[in-house]
Amino acid sequence: MAGYVEIGIKEFREVVEDEMGFKCINGGEDGGRAKEYIYERIVQHRNEEDFMSALRGDVFRYSIRIFSSIDKRTNITRESGQDAIRVTLFDTEKQRPVRVEKRVHRTKNALTTMRKRAREMWKYVATKSNTCPECKSLLVKRTAKRTKKDFMGCSKFPECKHTQDL
Repeated sequence: MAGYVEIGIKEFREVVEDEMGFKCINGGEDGGRAKEYIYERIVQHRNEEDFMSALRGDVFRYSIRIFSSIDKRTNITRESGQDAIRVTLFDTEKQRPVRVEKRVHRTKNALTTMRKRAREMWKYVATKSNTCPECKSLLVKRTAKRTKKDFMGCSKFPECKHTQDL
């Protein structure tokens, strides 16, 4: 891959933890099966509705996860073409991703691009038009099996079957 750069754990942590406020969720010895560091930040809007939700004891449902592509055994990025940094919007209730951005290739601008993709995820969650009017979950882009047309569907499917055209 032309322009591939190696990113070490120290440089990655400075950006992801110190600048962006993410926490490593699999940094220990028993950090799961993942062979790369995974960072997470819970999405909180800090608006009146979120404040009331927190008072009721509700947990925030979505987080942004960054899969670093930094090998936990070597603390540097994997070989060129082996992997890329991935930014996902994760549903903490269903324990699955609900939106995945394009991979961030490890070029010299990789960390800047990663920041931009994380910001886009944050804005997506904060935008009211991306919220299901029936259950207040996120609407995500889906493709109909039969017609292959794209539409917006509730991320809480099959419990909520709300859809709307793009």
